[in-house]
Amino acid sequence: MKVVATIYNNFIQKLRRHIWNPRTYDKSKWEDAMNITLKLKTTPRPSNLPATSYVPFSSLPPPAHLVTPRDSEVDWIKNLMTQAFAGWDVDFYSGRVIRYYVSIVASTLLVTLDDNAAPLFGKQLTVQPKKDTCTIVHWTSDCLSSPGDVIRLHPCPGCDAHVPFPAANKYTTVEPQCTFTVSLLRSLILPTNSERIRLNTTEVVSPYSWADLCTLVVSYYTRLSVSPNFSPSLPVVLDDSANPPVLFGSSGLPSPVILPPGSHYRYYTDGSLINLGTPAVSMGWSWVQVVPDAGYLNSVAAYAHGTIRNWPSSSRAEAAAIFAALSVIPDNSVVSIYTDSQTAIDGLRSCASSTYTNSRFYYKTTNFELWASLECCIRAKRLSVLPVKVKGHDGNYWNDFADSLANSAHQSDDVFPLPEAIITSSHNVRLVYNDVVCESNPRRLFKVYYQATYMRDLLSLNRFQFTFCLTDRDDYIVDWDLTWFTLNYNPSHDASFQAHYASRHYTFKFKLFLDDLPLLEKLKITRPDLYIDLLTCRFCCNCKEDLMHFILCSKRCTAMHQILQSYQNHLFSKLREAGELADVDPTLMIRKLSSLSCWSISSSNWSSYALIRGCLPKLFIDLFVELSIPRQSAMKVVAAIHNNFVQKLRRRIWNPRTYDKSRWEDAMHITLKLKTTPRPSNLPASTYVPFSSLPPPTHFMTSRDFGNDWIENSMTQGLP
Repeated sequence: MKVVATIYNNFIQKLRRHIWNPRTYDKSKWEDAMNITLKLKTTPRPSNLPATSYVPFSSLPPPAHLVTPRDSEVDWIKNLMTQAFAGWDVDFYSGRVIRYYVSIVASTLLVTLDDNAAPLFGKQLTVQPKKDTCTIVHWTSDCLSSPGDVIRLHPCPGCDAHVPFPAANKYTTVEPQCTFTVSLLRSLILPTNSERIRLNTTEVVSPYSWADLCTLVVSYYTRLSVSPNFSPSLPVVLDDSANPPVLFGSSGLPSPVILPPGSHYRYYTDGSLINLGTPAVSMGWSWVQVVPDAGYLNSVAAYAHGTIRNWPSSSRAEAAAIFAALSVIPDNSVVSIYTDSQTAIDGLRSCASSTYTNSRFYYKTTNFELWASLECCIRAKRLSVLPVKVKGHDGNYWNDFADSLANSAHQSDDVFPLPEAIITSSHNVRLVYNDVVCESNPRRLFKVYYQATYMRDLLSLNRFQFTFCLTDRDDYIVDWDLTWFTLNYNPSHDASFQAHYASRHYTFKFKLFLDDLPLLEKLKITRPDLYIDLLTCRFCCNCKEDLMHFILCSKRCTAMHQILQSYQNHLFSKLREAGELADVDPTLMIRKLSSLSCWSISSSNWSSYALIRGCLPKLFIDLFVELSIPRQSAMKVVAAIHNNFVQKLRRRIWNPRTYDKSRWEDAMHITLKLKTTPRPSNLPASTYVPFSSLPPPTHFMTSRDFGNDWIENSMTQGLP
């Protein structure tokens, strides 16, 4: 029954696609010409109209009542209640029937690679769409021994994968088959000369050899693999994690004052962070050992300060100070850690419950390698740690002393840098990118990595080749990090920008960036049956409408200049505010900003085209950073200003253009239903070559970005 039902559904699908859809499309065009709109058809028929006397025509002959109906005389409802089709169930799920069913429905041969990178062939059996996997019946080939010959496949007579499918139980008796579960994302359909693979098929021949397909299959299989920058040979720590290396006796680090056994140690710790988001970012740490009533000046027995690299944050500097202090304390000691960081205190309390080494919370914590090493240090040295919260910058001498030591670590020559091999030694598997150990959520790191990969593939498209035409490297350098941040930035909602506008604004911003707005030149490609080649810009009526003309149209140039001038003035005002906060005269920065060529629009000025598309220059951020504004805050300011520009562009230029186009479409009876109806497949292919006012790209020039690895910068400099 399932077999027949599947065949019949395939027949219905072909009937609908080849006969009903073309008829419906032709009827909709006639209805549009007769002004029979959807609203008119769905309006109830007026009750005061006379009753119709129309008798529907039918080509069916009158029924012969004396003839018995042509159906089976079996009462299938009664059989369902009394027999439950028990015999059918066993028969259908037998190996013989199920293989015949699959040979009709899923007779696709797939090719992928096994664990040894050898080709693996099989006929698709079942699909698990939620897992992006499928089960295949194994077919064998000798293509490795003769890669130059065409691929010949035979059913597998039996191998290690000879397992039952489905699993046998007391209700089923199934012959075992050679089955594999493979990823659909790593499998390709193998072209063959056989239209259908039946139960008795013993050989299938492909028109290609393995030498022809090897490169394609391997590249497709490995396209989802992690880039070689994520080193496959991750560092392995051979030392037992229960005995981590300590810093005691290390060169350049002062030793603490060793107290008699049973004594209570007191340490004040602090951290410092400067220049976040820049190459000059620095994290300093310090600890101060306090021994009261022992003759030391101000009870300070010993102190040390140093630095730590990568994943910059103030909480990381605080944790590094605590780790450095606990590493030099003797075993079996009781120590009080005085700190003004509540985050550090919460982290120490989590260490007491082995949170960082024995739970999934470990990988979701920032600086998890550092905290795990700190937890292992406490456990290996059998320390009793008592965290104490002190108020920062409140006149506490020892806390202020620790704070000054941490701040002086940025410029001091005798500081002790914490070795990365020590603070990342608590586990024998580490995730590394460009020699930087991952200490943030790995999911977020992989997301950012693949996001950057997609961005790179996106920029390789022809629609972004205009960046090769930016020739002056001192004028406009595209900051792709800022560009991507601005594209994903969500503007705040207020009286002028309500929440229900956000979705349209977001869509328009991305389509503008991708050069995917529904301009006439785009519509001529997608629907040549509705928009003919003769159509031109509705405003100037003498030029074809692509994105470049949309920006340069003579009827809109005044409004475009006003919007760009507002963009420039908005940046000027924010630079003046930043100058007042930093007590610096921003005149030089404003003059440098106004000298950019992107503020004047012309057909030869590619920087203005890049700015309107959303490819923002690096100078926008550099000017704010020079005025001591953190990079992350500067990116938010620039993103908000650019979103305001996009909103004005959409409201003052795009919306009037769209309204005028919609009135023309109504006059031409190009309705929404007609635009959303699929283009009939039996229409001839369009030979239209899209017009473009863009000059050909200069392929001999390098792309206009600053070429930095912004993923690594986010790990080492703390970029958002």
